Amino acid sequence: MAARFAAAEPRDEHRRLVAWSSNMNWERLLALEGGTVGSIACATDRSGTAFVATLAGVFRSTDRGQRWEWIGRGLISPFVQDVAVSPDFERDGVVAAATAVSGLHMSYDRGANWIRLEFWGVRPTVTRVAISPDFARDNVVVAGTQHEGVYVSRNRGRSWNGYAAGLEDTEISAIAIAPGVSEGGAILAATETGTLLRSTDVGRTWQRVVRSDSDPLECCAWINRTTAVAGTVSGRLLRTTDRGKHWDSVWSADGDTVNGVAVEAEPDGGRLVVAVTGGGRLASSRDDGLTWTEQPLLPSDGASALCVAISDGCVLIGTQRSGVVRCTGDETPAAANAGLVSRPILDIAISPAFAKDGTMVLGTLQDGVLVSRDDGATWTTTLDDPGLGPVTAIRLSPDFDCDGIAGGIAGGHVVWSVDGARSWVRMGGLTAASAANVLEFSPVFGADGHMAIGGQHGMLYLSDDHGETWRAIWSGLDGSDFLALAYSPNFGQDRAMVAAAGDAQRLVVIRSNDAGDTWTPWVEYDTSLGWASLAIPPSFKPDVGPLLLAARDRIATPPSSGRGPWPGMQVAESGVAMRQVTLSPDFENDGLAAVATSDGVYLSDTEGREWSRMDGPLAGQAVERVSISVVDAGQRTIHAALGRGELWKFTK
Repeated sequence: MAARFAAAEPRDEHRRLVAWSSNMNWERLLALEGGTVGSIACATDRSGTAFVATLAGVFRSTDRGQRWEWIGRGLISPFVQDVAVSPDFERDGVVAAATAVSGLHMSYDRGANWIRLEFWGVRPTVTRVAISPDFARDNVVVAGTQHEGVYVSRNRGRSWNGYAAGLEDTEISAIAIAPGVSEGGAILAATETGTLLRSTDVGRTWQRVVRSDSDPLECCAWINRTTAVAGTVSGRLLRTTDRGKHWDSVWSADGDTVNGVAVEAEPDGGRLVVAVTGGGRLASSRDDGLTWTEQPLLPSDGASALCVAISDGCVLIGTQRSGVVRCTGDETPAAANAGLVSRPILDIAISPAFAKDGTMVLGTLQDGVLVSRDDGATWTTTLDDPGLGPVTAIRLSPDFDCDGIAGGIAGGHVVWSVDGARSWVRMGGLTAASAANVLEFSPVFGADGHMAIGGQHGMLYLSDDHGETWRAIWSGLDGSDFLALAYSPNFGQDRAMVAAAGDAQRLVVIRSNDAGDTWTPWVEYDTSLGWASLAIPPSFKPDVGPLLLAARDRIATPPSSGRGPWPGMQVAESGVAMRQVTLSPDFENDGLAAVATSDGVYLSDTEGREWSRMDGPLAGQAVERVSISVVDAGQRTIHAALGRGELWKFTK
């Protein structure tokens, strides 16, 4: 066996490979700018500071939306649904972010760091958040949730009270707080069923606003203590002048849903009010919403406006998939996505013959499948069907350079390519109810045609004829979802496979020694981990190991006997998520392993016994996937995909 890197390279005092920590060796290959922007909030201090909520975290601009920077450090979930800024931002630097699954986060240092908050031990999905216009005096923050109603804090987020009295629907889709909320000012809340609710006691109780129509509300904003405007699904703007009790229609977009409204005080004492529709129309008012003028906003390229905000007279519009559109004065509206890298990459597959063909394939959240055949210099989209859903997994045949076979999972459907990932079709032979999560090829796929698909509710399908036909296998994991599948590198001889599956209460690792026909439990954890990754080295022996399991914030391995609890190693600080673990193709000689984490890429050249974080631009970043390629006997390349939409390469 050749000497490992550990024996040949000097280490610093932290046992980190100096050569692997050089900043100079990182190169960014791809940055997917734009993406879906679901919420925009601007500081009112005329500093030009704005924040956007995206599927890749929060981004900030300090020049009225011309350039953006990611500021997601500390956000547990990247799926941010709403963002709000303190009206006293210049002094207190407070920003709030509503996230899916992981609850409400707040920053007290202008977004540099985020703290996840608890609502009496609960962290529900928060759909909307609003900060009081009098926040410097009353400290009020209101959060609307998906199923838990409304939570209110009167001490800047330190503690919360949940209120549902009078809420006919607890799924909140819009919230707006009037000035003077602590002295009887109103809070408006819209629900997913279209109900408009009103509270005059800081959210303790709610009353339904009775209107002459049943047109559901999409958005609302206060102009002053008594006057507010709201946008509806049918494309109307409604206005109230009595604190939300009665509403009149003041403008119509003829069926084009009004998705966002915003208000900004102007230097002359007036107010600019704007509204955007899904079809790309912009309406504005300078008489507190009584009369409106309209202009086309977005080109007819399918982009849909989702939200709007105003930053020192500059109108910023968030769109579906196309990022931010910026409109200043009489200038033509234009995309403003510099630095807004928010089109998430979900998976990466590197050709086994990468040194020869330079091929990489990416699965993305909203952009389908992207392929490069020149080591990332250029990219083409080879699957872009929004109806399929996100491409969560991409795998290439071990003989990809010869057979051109690739598989993927898009929205739970298996997609298939036989021409080098140039075109894709839905794979047949699977039941219509199949909801796939993971897909893997046998390491000797060219000879045995074996592959496996695991999905929800213990679903497992096997094929031994290159995907022509499939058979369903009972895994014994009814109610659990497959999270990871792995073949033994010696599958041609030992027929061994390992899988990880989980549900709301547990994570289970199971094993098979007959090519997946029967399975037995190996180890079980009494906790819900949500994701898992497996990597099996060439020295693997069935029922014994070794192998690496990445789950939650640990890397676990079986004991030397293969029996009993698996020791878990905390590779990074507590709470750092281990997203994926992978091994070098030459692991038997170089002992090199890498793990993608929410804190960057961690590397081991001791077969996973010792780990250290790689320095450079990815340190502290949320890395979704990592891959190691062997260029030649003395050169290794690491590709790392950031969840928000960047691909990086490190070469040594």
